[in-house]
Amino acid sequence: MNRLIVESYTNSTINTILDDISKKYKIDTTKERLDEDVPISEIKFKYRTYSECVKMLYKSAGVVNAI
Repeated sequence: MNRLIVESYTNSTINTILDDISKKYKIDTTKERLDEDVPISEIKFKYRTYSECVKMLYKSAGVVNAI
């Protein structure tokens, strides 16, 4: 069963957000981490799966074809 993520972040980075999700939801996020971290001004996950969250993060950061 996929756990749904309910979180909001402001003035953070993709890797910091992934680290937080990893700790809170016990998910391995190492594959989705970026070599060059990208800032995110604001993002909210309302009952989203982990893969949906990653897609939303990459889209808001303008990362193309990463997933």
